[in-house]
Amino acid sequence: MSMLRGRAAAVIDLWRFFDHNAPSACPISFSIESATVPNTRAVFCFTIAFAFGISSPGMAHEGHDHDHDSSGQHPATAVDLATAKNTFNANGKTYRWEHRPELGKQTDAMIAAAKGGLHNNADVDQTTHEIVTVVAKHGLVTLDAELKEWKLVEGQDSIFADGMNAHGTDCFVMDGQSYWAFASTNTGEVVVSQRGKVVASLKQPKGTEFDNPTVNSYFAAGGRFTPCDVVYLPEAKRLVAVIGYAPGDYALSAELRDGQWQWGGPAWGGKENVGGPFNTAHGVQVATKGGQEIVEVASRAHGRIYAFTANGAQIKAHGADKEYYVELPKGSNPCNISYSNSSMFLPLLNPLSMTNGLAPVLVMNGGKPSGSLIPATYDELEYMHHMHGFCPVEKDGKLYGVVLSWPNGGENAKGKRNDGRIAIFEAVAQ
Repeated sequence: MSMLRGRAAAVIDLWRFFDHNAPSACPISFSIESATVPNTRAVFCFTIAFAFGISSPGMAHEGHDHDHDSSGQHPATAVDLATAKNTFNANGKTYRWEHRPELGKQTDAMIAAAKGGLHNNADVDQTTHEIVTVVAKHGLVTLDAELKEWKLVEGQDSIFADGMNAHGTDCFVMDGQSYWAFASTNTGEVVVSQRGKVVASLKQPKGTEFDNPTVNSYFAAGGRFTPCDVVYLPEAKRLVAVIGYAPGDYALSAELRDGQWQWGGPAWGGKENVGGPFNTAHGVQVATKGGQEIVEVASRAHGRIYAFTANGAQIKAHGADKEYYVELPKGSNPCNISYSNSSMFLPLLNPLSMTNGLAPVLVMNGGKPSGSLIPATYDELEYMHHMHGFCPVEKDGKLYGVVLSWPNGGENAKGKRNDGRIAIFEAVAQ
């Protein structure tokens, strides 16, 4: 999550919460002097620590204002990814990724469940600063605000250990209450919970709910629903889920009506081969620009980042050049989107041509590559081959990131070992 420079309408709900709670509820603050700050999930999905060492009164998370204006003093310039390995540039400085193996202790049971079944992202609870995810066949887990140890959430509903995953994760505050939302590809549902107590399960739409007749027709005909990611829009007060694994490949809205989360409202997108913009809409994030909420979508097979208004109208993405979308380096398969100030972090499912067969977390700034993190190049992490989640964490003036890798079962079956694993890094200024 980025260092936020301002407070806009997108943070109203969160500030209301803090206005009615003790000062200890104030969020962790980590900031970098820059103007581009999207609303992103507070913790980077990989436990990665950024030691920027710059403090400022901002915070990053969806529901917080991250303005995309790029009028900063350090214009973005592309780096050579063949040489910029495990480093990145931001605001005129270079940062080096350091693995922090003493952080994020896990039980043997969690390690075993993640090794073959981690297909996840993570996020930060805005009130407790815990990192949150669901490990399939293990359960709902949190990492404490000091990043010391992962633990199962007490009293959680059985659904979390019964096979669902947190393919997409979003923690948000609405009307002073903290919620955790998960897009589960394993069980085909979006689950909204309050610390392990399920308050809503959004499953297959019927085909009458949305403002878009094309989307309604798709579901009315029995079109598949496989949610890849979900995000809460604080200003619009609605959820947006993307279903990139389904033939429809749409972005769908859900609204709170009569006290219940229900599908309804804007829906847009579709696969490129039938006139839509997407080719596996895999990750979704919310940002603000000039006070306007912007929905950003990672189209994985394209290697592109698209931008839309909260109502689904396409707009030019921040950092886009000639096209309306940001074109990532050739071969990029972005799974999710997160930010720290002007830097965009994209866990890539597969390697790039210059990363020696190992998938990186790609760092972008102003639409241009600014560095990477390749976890498998570190001691004892050599089997983290496919990146799936990255969650930035701001703590004590430093930036930490939680990295989550995906185990490719097909490769494992052929003897090419690759594990699902969670690791923590710190970004240290050089």
